Amino acid sequence: MYKIKLKGKTYEIDPKSDDHMMQQLVAKGAEIVGACGGAGICQTCAFKIIKGKFTPLTETEKMMDLPENQRLSCQCWPESDGEIDLIY
Repeated sequence: MYKIKLKGKTYEIDPKSDDHMMQQLVAKGAEIVGACGGAGICQTCAFKIIKGKFTPLTETEKMMDLPENQRLSCQCWPESDGEIDLIY
C-alpha cells in the first residue's frame, strides 16, 4: 500500500489492485471527475505530480502528449508514497 496525499487528505492506494488509482481514490471519498469512465480519453482526471513515482506512461497517455509531470489517474498506479494536485 502507498499513501497518496491529495487536497490535504491522505489515501492508501493498493498498487496491486486491478482498480486504477482514480477508482481507488473515488472509492475512498476523493472527488475526482472521470467523464469518460476511466477510458483515458477525456483528461478530466488529470493530475500534476508534486512528489512520488508512478507507473510508466501508458500508450493512451503518450498519445495525449501530456505536459511534463502530468498524468491521468485512470491510467496509473503509484510506485511510492506521493502527493498529487488535480488539474480539473
